[in-house]
Amino acid sequence: MGEFAYTVDRLFWLICVLLLVVSVIYKLDVSSRIALTVWVVGNLLMDQLQPYIMELATVNKIAGVSFWYVIWAAIEILCLWCIYKIHAAHNLEASKLARYIMVCFLSLCALQFMRYADRVVLDTNMLSEVYKYVVVSINISVVPFAIFWFVKDIQTLRKGVAL
Repeated sequence: MGEFAYTVDRLFWLICVLLLVVSVIYKLDVSSRIALTVWVVGNLLMDQLQPYIMELATVNKIAGVSFWYVIWAAIEILCLWCIYKIHAAHNLEASKLARYIMVCFLSLCALQFMRYADRVVLDTNMLSEVYKYVVVSINISVVPFAIFWFVKDIQTLRKGVAL
């Protein structure tokens, strides 16, 4: 089941990229495009870093495991900060999709710290399965929200043209 979930996660990530590209062409809601762009770039960065961080985590068990959770949490906080800072700099109100993506980044960051505490500090390893599936579930959950935003904005554009 784990491998299937990761395959689906990558497929849904590609759907986000396609939605982002089409949203630029149609010039849809700026706030949502900013958040979706940060989501896509953040995930791309994490996908590219994952093999290197995995290698470090396996070479040095103690420091590597700590580095694993800290680096993911740092990237998620950086992405959250980027969304906030861009919105603040351009005096934009955050759309529902932008707020949802920000909550996703915050949830992923909290999960990284909980898993770190579970695995390294408490040495219980109780959150192993939760961590594995919740990370994928959060990543996948962005797609239906992005699709809903996309359809809603396209309908709004068409209604505006019809008037």
